[in-house]
Amino acid sequence: MNRLMTTLAAIVLACLGAAGMSTDAWIQFSDTTGMALTDIIAKGLPVLCVETVGAEEPTCDYVSAPAGCMGMAITNATKVPGRLVIYRRVEGMDSVVYDSGEYDNNVSGMTIKIRGNTSAYSAKKPYKIKLQRKGDLLMRSDEKYKDKDWLLLKDPYLLTLAGFTVSRLLGMQWTPGHGYVNVVLNGEYRGVYLLCESVKRNPSCRLDVDKTSGYIFECDPYWWNEDVYVNSITSPSYNFTFKYPDSDDLLPEQQVYLQGVVSAYERSLTASNYPDLIDVQSWARWCLGHDLCGTKDSGGANRYYSKYDSSDTSLVVMPVLWDFDMAERTTSAWSLCHTEHFSKLFNNANRCFVDEYVWQWRRIRDHLVADFTASMSAFRQSKEGKALISCRDLETKRWGSAQSVWSLVSTHISWCTNRHTWLDSAINALNPVGDVNIDGKVQIQDLSLLIDNLLSGNGPLYHATDVDGDGTTGIADVSALIDLLLTQS
Repeated sequence: MNRLMTTLAAIVLACLGAAGMSTDAWIQFSDTTGMALTDIIAKGLPVLCVETVGAEEPTCDYVSAPAGCMGMAITNATKVPGRLVIYRRVEGMDSVVYDSGEYDNNVSGMTIKIRGNTSAYSAKKPYKIKLQRKGDLLMRSDEKYKDKDWLLLKDPYLLTLAGFTVSRLLGMQWTPGHGYVNVVLNGEYRGVYLLCESVKRNPSCRLDVDKTSGYIFECDPYWWNEDVYVNSITSPSYNFTFKYPDSDDLLPEQQVYLQGVVSAYERSLTASNYPDLIDVQSWARWCLGHDLCGTKDSGGANRYYSKYDSSDTSLVVMPVLWDFDMAERTTSAWSLCHTEHFSKLFNNANRCFVDEYVWQWRRIRDHLVADFTASMSAFRQSKEGKALISCRDLETKRWGSAQSVWSLVSTHISWCTNRHTWLDSAINALNPVGDVNIDGKVQIQDLSLLIDNLLSGNGPLYHATDVDGDGTTGIADVSALIDLLLTQS
């Protein structure tokens, strides 16, 4: 029924002339060649057509980091108003599946601007779209997904697709919704993009923090390009910027509060009390995710944090994996995310983090490669995957080259398989099976501690007491540990 209603609505819109342009319109490429919009729609991916007021092009200025800082960034990105229409072929008919309407501030239409930092330096720009009225550009037929903020990311090597797949398999708190689209801006074809939800507060479908006392913030190497930030006490190259509340809405006391939060949790990373301040499970999953992806980013990839409210019981959470541009670069080493904060956790005398990290690995280890392979293969065989394959000639025509979707998917599957082998060995060295006291060795002391825990009824101190890996700690683990010790001897 929903599909039928969507089709009928699209037909009505088309008949009423609601579309931004005729599907027979001639879409320009980078040279003198072109293609009818209907032929681009026929490729199978949704086509996002943006028409700005006066055909104005989004622009920005490029800036380099000041002395003592790092990175290249953009500033003065213009927010250009306009209209967004999304076309799709439905039941054999070119249909309008979304129309923002003409721009009317806070009523209809949208604005578009260039986003990113170093990614904005290439000829193909990433963009941010802000709707004037909430909508779900991914067309998921559920009101909860409606939002104003959407991103158009470049993903020529499907690294973000692979990264979000890892995110789901790890069970991260939130994996952004996403889908591939063709983009036409002011009658010119701009290429294939990944349409993606942005990192922001939305309790229904994105990050859930309290509206009045919650925070979303980032450990940001580009802090120097922001007006408001709080200082890191351990890593001055990576200060913290605000995602929620927006810096324009930030009260002075909120900035003071977050400075206190950051200073306290950074100090705790070299002390024993860090589990009282950070959500250890989410931190372990985040780090493991980038270790799986082999991220080689001196900034450790985008490190987003959330704090539900300003209460003392609210922990600092790492809720989302983001930024995979430098993924699949470290083959036989830890990701560069093991610098800064995480190096302190891995070397802390309190082994709670190491134990959690190892546990998260063992939770997914036996089925990770099969699950990743199945997910990526399913994408390749899906309607979206086949449509993406058919659009590679458009990308080549516009930007000069595009790799085969088949080869890219195969490359990611091979990466996961090979990376799994290295990680399993490296992680087992952190905390071998049966290392109940988490000292890096399996000895008779571990058996004694395990028996003491069971007899006392106090429960396990660490996940490592689950020697046989069945999810519980019991007499079977004692037997398994005895067998392990006998084998070693």
